[in-house]
Amino acid sequence: MIVFATGISGSGRLDYVEAVATESGGKLRVIDVGKRMFEKSAELGIRIPEGKILDMDPFALDYLRAVTFEELLKELERYRGPDSPEDLVISTHVCFRWKKHLIPAFNLHYLNRIDPDVYVTIVDNAHAIKARLERTQWRGRLKLKDIVVWRDEETFITEILAAYRQKPFYVIARREPPSLLLDILYRVEKRRMRGEEPALKAYLSYPITHVLSEPEHFRMKDEVKEALRRVGVIVFDPITIDEAALVGLAENAQRSGADNIDVEVDSYRLELEVQEVMDARSDIIDQIVARDYKLIDQSDVIVVFYPTTAVSPGVLNEIHYGFTHNKDVYAIFPHEVRSPFFEYYTTRIFKSHEELVEHLALWGKLKQ
Repeated sequence: MIVFATGISGSGRLDYVEAVATESGGKLRVIDVGKRMFEKSAELGIRIPEGKILDMDPFALDYLRAVTFEELLKELERYRGPDSPEDLVISTHVCFRWKKHLIPAFNLHYLNRIDPDVYVTIVDNAHAIKARLERTQWRGRLKLKDIVVWRDEETFITEILAAYRQKPFYVIARREPPSLLLDILYRVEKRRMRGEEPALKAYLSYPITHVLSEPEHFRMKDEVKEALRRVGVIVFDPITIDEAALVGLAENAQRSGADNIDVEVDSYRLELEVQEVMDARSDIIDQIVARDYKLIDQSDVIVVFYPTTAVSPGVLNEIHYGFTHNKDVYAIFPHEVRSPFFEYYTTRIFKSHEELVEHLALWGKLKQ
């Protein structure tokens, strides 16, 4: 099995897929195209400073990429097919946003010859990406809005490539455990390649604003997630991208007259101008909705954890979207009084996650 993993600079893509490879116990190997290009350049006697490679002549850059992929192709046969002794993740970009324009980072000719089995894009919070970029040659080059747009472009192009090749595509948050992607590769896609029944994938829907304000309900949400994972369900949690909190922080600062806010990412303190966050606000808000719908699209079912009787427009829209896009919607709702619309757009309602797990087991939906 060959996996084509993309993600913009600063997304943590390489660290994440390497963590997945480590967790695989030797079944999965990672090749990073960027590292290979620098190594090949050095072999040819050309030293390229890391901060200058995107300033190279496009013809020379395309040639270096072609030479790198020609060598990569020679290594791929051992990774092909459902019974390959080892599997491969090719870690790369599909585009760069450099000096306010897009630069392609792949070649369709070689991508067709590689013929990946699965396409994945690794994403992270825009402010986390910016914090990482500020410690590299990208320092000062990209505003939050640039990062949000670039991240969306990388995801979009990867998804189009997967659709063109009629292969599965996943968006994976950097803050999900490495076991999530490992399970997708081995308990879903590898099984499909062998004609076996894949594990169940679920999108966990819940009223995020409410849950964040109620520590006990947040704990219960995590309890539902871990209970599902223990019985073999692959769970996507939308809060692994939490840029809405950044927008809220900036809005509060703006109301109080502050010009800057501080956020901490991976023990790194990042100072952001309030206006920079507000300039990206509409992009961030719209992408939250679009990304959550993508997570639903790549799931088999929606599991709704609804610990309150207060109306959550986000949850209700996710329920409707999933139900009308051929997904079973299972709700965990401990209250007696509920809206008829809530019942209409759910497949079944349970009092507890234990009841849900029992139902999934009874209907043969749990595949370890």
